[in-house]
Amino acid sequence: MGVECKVLNHDVIISIIGSFDVSCYDAFNDSYKAYLSSVDNVFTIDMRETTYLDSSALGMLLLLRERTGGDRKRVKIMNVTEPVMEILKMAHFDQLFVIESVQGG
Repeated sequence: MGVECKVLNHDVIISIIGSFDVSCYDAFNDSYKAYLSSVDNVFTIDMRETTYLDSSALGMLLLLRERTGGDRKRVKIMNVTEPVMEILKMAHFDQLFVIESVQGG
């Protein structure tokens, strides 16, 4: 499990590997804090390798959304697998975020 971050121009790509839960709290928050000051930055949460997420992960995503001013276009959740998509839809996150499934799978 882990959190990896890379920046390409104004796209801050945060990859979640394994379970996205409370154990990722510090790493997840640290991955984006330095980039919040620029309103041009877009945060892409890559969940291609995310196997599970719990309520604390949902809270972390909401906190990031709040810290970006609630702008739906600034936080995107990408490459979501079917099991993770079910959790996001049950929590109605599809109404709060741009969410895209894994392409070709």
